[in-house]
Amino acid sequence: MSNTITLTASKRDLLGKGNARRLRRAGQIPVNVYAKGEESKSLVISEAEAKLAQHHNGLITLNIEGAAPQSAVMKEIQIHPISNKILHIDFHAVKADEMIKSVVPLVLEGEAAGLRQGGELEQVLHEVEIESLPANIPEVITVDVSGLELNQALHVADLKLADGVTAVSDGERIVAHCRAHKV
Repeated sequence: MSNTITLTASKRDLLGKGNARRLRRAGQIPVNVYAKGEESKSLVISEAEAKLAQHHNGLITLNIEGAAPQSAVMKEIQIHPISNKILHIDFHAVKADEMIKSVVPLVLEGEAAGLRQGGELEQVLHEVEIESLPANIPEVITVDVSGLELNQALHVADLKLADGVTAVSDGERIVAHCRAHKV
């Protein structure tokens, strides 16, 4: 399962709020790469590549001009509350053979059997924390709810995850349940 995208980045020498604003006006997004035991790297990527990375959950390869490519995962993205433009991205450098924790969205699939019995389906948990190798991080976890009867619940422990992926979230947490309508 190859869930990797490649971004081209260049080093950013001028730091600070004013310089970051100038970069954004020029269609560039300031980014930082943090690595364990190393100094952080201040980089810049294009706005188009930042949008590509915005909804990506998996591994990102950063091709840094004048340096070796670096594998990373996105840790935080700052978005302007009104314009929805990307303001800043933080990446965390990872090693291919090191297990990491990440948060992956859950998507319900199918029609619950309890709906035909007059119930309603409620998704309680919308994302789950997992642990895996960086290359094995799924974009989404699809949950089949077609076998869910009235007054039954589906828990984190019931999720069918790919090989090498384990759920870190509490196994007793409810992902979705089908319950009768309240009168």
